[in-house]
Amino acid sequence: MIFLERIKTSLSLAVMLKDNLHPEKKVIGDVFLKVPGIRKAVIKHTTGYFLLTNLSEGKYNITIGGKFYRQGNFTVDTGSIKPEQPFIDLFLKPKSNYPFPEGIIVLEGRIVDTDDRPVPEASIDVKSMIQSAISDNDGDFLILFDSTYTNTKIYLNIKSKNYKSKTVSVLLKKSTICLNPIILIKK
Repeated sequence: MIFLERIKTSLSLAVMLKDNLHPEKKVIGDVFLKVPGIRKAVIKHTTGYFLLTNLSEGKYNITIGGKFYRQGNFTVDTGSIKPEQPFIDLFLKPKSNYPFPEGIIVLEGRIVDTDDRPVPEASIDVKSMIQSAISDNDGDFLILFDSTYTNTKIYLNIKSKNYKSKTVSVLLKKSTICLNPIILIKK
């Protein structure tokens, strides 16, 4: 006699990780998606989707990142997702080791307080330009410029609630510019 076991699995969420700079292309290098507190492993499908099955309705914290991408955290409410279309895109932001195209100037920096603690969610605006950034949980930020800005002096206007605003001047050079930590003073 043969006994067959029938297991029913339902797709709760299909997550596609996309490159923030080139969303139309596949992400490069190894990438990951983690969801703390779930029992079933996340499945990486050959299509590039990360599949989560049999999730209860609720909010889930998702951590993504990779070799060339910064770690990011997102909260997804499965109750707001249509069961017949459980597809979402999450965007990965590049790290400084990302293979940027030739001719790109990469400005990376870190915002900290007077105790050298990171200042997350500080806005960094480039005066008289469209470029801007928001510091991540580690206080880090990355701003890209094309090579036409080589040898251009720019001004970064940095703002964060509970801190005094600050303006920093930077001379753009070719390739990557790593700034010393920018210190913000509490109000």
